[in-house]
Amino acid sequence: MGDPTAAIGADERDATRLGSARALRDERLLRVSVAAVWLCTGASVVHPYYREVGARYLAALGLPEGVMLATCAAEVLLAVVLLVRRTDRAQAMAQTLPVLAFTAVLAAEEPRLLAHPFGVLTKNVPLLGAVWAAWLLRTEGTGPRVQRLLRASLGAVWIAEGLFPKLVLQSPIELEVVGALGVEAAAASDLVRLAGAAEVAAGVAMLVVPAHRLVPLLVAQVVALVALPILVVVALPEMLVHPFGPLIKNLPILAGTIVLARSCSTSS
Repeated sequence: MGDPTAAIGADERDATRLGSARALRDERLLRVSVAAVWLCTGASVVHPYYREVGARYLAALGLPEGVMLATCAAEVLLAVVLLVRRTDRAQAMAQTLPVLAFTAVLAAEEPRLLAHPFGVLTKNVPLLGAVWAAWLLRTEGTGPRVQRLLRASLGAVWIAEGLFPKLVLQSPIELEVVGALGVEAAAASDLVRLAGAAEVAAGVAMLVVPAHRLVPLLVAQVVALVALPILVVVALPEMLVHPFGPLIKNLPILAGTIVLARSCSTSS
């Protein structure tokens, strides 16, 4: 008969190898999704709408338009670095500091951006969540800290996007998107409120529901993250080239949701 301890040791080595492979795969998915945000927001400067909106905000801050071109060039360069190198602390910090500064300055200049229906600032929370989850996957592998970080950052954005632009300060843009589907104005308002309540409930669930019970919700969110931007593009195609990247930022949210779903599916 074979040595049972040898079989147990082989099983442990296989589990370690498979866990490491999954961590690398998840790190790559998060890293590429974030790189796509930097690449698209940087390259979209060629579009007139991007330059028009960007110039308006720069003027409000007393900055020359040349800052826009320099920033976009830096974003494209950062995207290239992320695509060719695995995540390290320097990369994570190089992304975190400008995102925090950008968010703070714009929130101070125009607080209503914090309640923007497409999360131009609130989506920076899961964006940074994806950045640091990728770093944790690279340094620690798949573990509870990655899961906690993704649950917190993803849950926060669902709560914020459901609460502020849909329930507290219902946005005309939300109504315009729903109206583009042929829904009457009164019904559109009720539908937006219902969607907001569902998003808040989903966000709270991500924070408090045991991990192994979250998978069906996460699968539903993946579907929503694919379908909802399509509806927005039909109604407001310019959002694809908005300088704050409200739609392209769905990519790291989608990637983070997929990684979290994989993690939760193996939780007991």
